[in-house]
Amino acid sequence: MDLVLLESKEGVAKVTLNRPERLNALNSDLRGELLKTLRTLNSDASIKVVVITGAGKAFCSGADLTAGPVDVMDELTNSFHPILREIRGSEKIYVAAVNGVAAGAGMSIAVACDIRFMSKDSRLVTAFHRIGLAPDTGLAYILPKLVGAKAYELLLLGGELSAQDAASLGLAKVVEDPVQSAVHMAREVSSGPFRAFVASKKMLNLTLFCEMDQFLRYEAALQASLSRTKDFNEGVRAFQEKRRPVYRGE
Repeated sequence: MDLVLLESKEGVAKVTLNRPERLNALNSDLRGELLKTLRTLNSDASIKVVVITGAGKAFCSGADLTAGPVDVMDELTNSFHPILREIRGSEKIYVAAVNGVAAGAGMSIAVACDIRFMSKDSRLVTAFHRIGLAPDTGLAYILPKLVGAKAYELLLLGGELSAQDAASLGLAKVVEDPVQSAVHMAREVSSGPFRAFVASKKMLNLTLFCEMDQFLRYEAALQASLSRTKDFNEGVRAFQEKRRPVYRGE
């Protein structure tokens, strides 16, 4: 089964994360296929807008914690961060169609897109603290720039945003069918003054995200340190054993 489904028509590409049985959790294979797909689309002059969504009940539940021990520094530096850079550094417009939950790195990917559509029952969940980590994949860099002070408590202590919360912050539009709405907007953008849209994205990147690479290096170092704590190991074991973790601040 293809882990990433790709459809393209009239300048619009739809990328679907396709591990519905795992809520599209980002294991190494899915991350690798997604990164390859984004790089291909970003080098394709015929594609102007990319819509990202998830198959089944979720957009993306974040990193796959069932894969066993991981090298957090390596995974962030060589997998998660390159995906983020393909979205933010691209001369394409990226639209997230969030169905169900977007958690952890899945939330990061949705927030990294230029525009977001959410169904009324979808949620953005930070999730990282549940396994003893801080937010990663650029979330602590991008979210405060988009929603301001509201991001502080959410990123500091963990939590989630309902679709209605996200809409009230101007972070997303709540619609009946996120994919249909995202594709409709994508076609309008694709047929519009696209050079102006790209120029606008470049200016916004310069205004908001010009120090992203420096931040990502710092983020990877902090997460690597946290991944060596007893709390992280306990958080992952508790997730795998489907129980409440017992943290000791160690």
